[in-house]
Amino acid sequence: MPLLIALLLTGCGFHLRGAVELPPDKRVVALQGIGLDDPFARDLAMLLDLAGGRLTGDPAQAGSVVIIHGIDQRRQVVSLDEHGKAIEFELIYQVRFEARTADGKPLLPLQSITLRRIYLNTQLQAIGKAEEESLIREEMRREAARTLLRRLQRALEHAD
Repeated sequence: MPLLIALLLTGCGFHLRGAVELPPDKRVVALQGIGLDDPFARDLAMLLDLAGGRLTGDPAQAGSVVIIHGIDQRRQVVSLDEHGKAIEFELIYQVRFEARTADGKPLLPLQSITLRRIYLNTQLQAIGKAEEESLIREEMRREAARTLLRRLQRALEHAD
């Protein structure tokens, strides 16, 4: 029964929210600037896999190349309690990248994706709050990977 539902949904044009549809000849994406074992690269690979694509380190195998110029994660204090202890923080996740075709023509100029999240940490539940911060950072990283692939998708659509 679940298989029948899945077939019906794909037949009517339904796609998962955030799903990326790269052109068939561009579904293999090369990644430069970070290793394929980097957490951001693993998230990109997972999203490409869901879209029927693949991430590689070899531009000769790819339809496009994404060059990561930097990934920056920061944590800033937003507010203090009456004793001067930090209780509210802003997490910032930024990826700077560009994209090129396999033959080196620019697809996306150097640009950045910057995500910000504010969360409360009263220091009363230190272990739970550390885990919460870690989960927020993971979701920010996944969101940045989805955003990068959506930008790449639009650039590839306009390049053809």
